[in-house]
Amino acid sequence: MKFVNSKFMKKEIVFEILGEGGEICIYRQNNDLGAKFLYQHNEFDPTNEGLDVNINGEYDNFDQPFQLINNQYPWYMLHLEIVHEDFRKFITEKLIEKLNDKSVSAEDLQYSKDDLEHSLNIKLIHSKNRHKQNLNWGCEKTQ
Repeated sequence: MKFVNSKFMKKEIVFEILGEGGEICIYRQNNDLGAKFLYQHNEFDPTNEGLDVNINGEYDNFDQPFQLINNQYPWYMLHLEIVHEDFRKFITEKLIEKLNDKSVSAEDLQYSKDDLEHSLNIKLIHSKNRHKQNLNWGCEKTQ
């Protein structure tokens, strides 16, 4: 777990995905009043075309910044680096839902599957639905 300590608050990464030239991160910052969730999205534009991305936000719960990611990006196809154990069940449920909603094939997921399984401490399972011929995703927890 990565921690960033300041004089007044402890800040830890609870969700991090990496891509070529960028990252999307959600931090949890604890203080005496409770927790805040900080969203950071940074992308570097190597072409100097001014396409750099630097977005920051502050939220009262984890769900809000995660929904920004879940609704806008195919995060399950990127390199999932960190998922704090407090959020693994939630992220796993959202992952299975997204994979099934988007009918993601095993071939489409071949490059990110190991990262997902490792970061979430799960084994992804897929099977064909006999009636619809669609791929159905599920998972089981690993040790």
